[in-house]
Amino acid sequence: MSSLPPFWLLVEQHGDELMRYARRLTGEDAEDVLQEALLRALRSYPKLRNGNHLRAWLFRVTTTVAWDHSARRRRRPEVLTDNLPVKTIDPHHGDDEFGSLIGQLPPGARTALTLRYVEDLTYESMGTRLGCSPEAARQRVSTAVRSLRRRLV
Repeated sequence: MSSLPPFWLLVEQHGDELMRYARRLTGEDAEDVLQEALLRALRSYPKLRNGNHLRAWLFRVTTTVAWDHSARRRRRPEVLTDNLPVKTIDPHHGDDEFGSLIGQLPPGARTALTLRYVEDLTYESMGTRLGCSPEAARQRVSTAVRSLRRRLV
C-alpha cells in the first residue's frame, strides 16, 4: 500500500487541468462540476487502498460528476423565460433573509442574484431573460457576489 499525499497537494498539482477538462465536458457549469467532484474525491480519499494513478482517479471522479450533472439537466425541463417577469425581492421584508441580505445592492445586482440563486436559472436562461450573453450574465452574478462580500466584511 502506497502512502497518500495530502489531498490539497493533489488539487494544487492538478486543479488547473481538471478545470479545463470540466469546461470541455460541461461548459458554463464547469466550476460547479469541479467543486462537486473535488468534494466527492475528498470524502473518499481516506478510503483509497492504492495511491497509484491519483491523477487518473481525479479525472474519473470529475467525469462521473459531469455525467451526473448532465443527466440532471436533461431531466429538469428548461423553462422558456421570454417575457416572464423577474421575481423581485422586497429587501425590507423581515422574513426573507436573502432579500434583506441583498437589499442594499443596486437593482441590477439584486436581479442577477435572484435569478441565479432564487429562481435557479442557468446562465444561458439568465442571458435570455436579461437580454445579454450567458457570459455577461455570469459576470453580473460574479460582480454582485463580490460586491456583497465587500459589504459583509
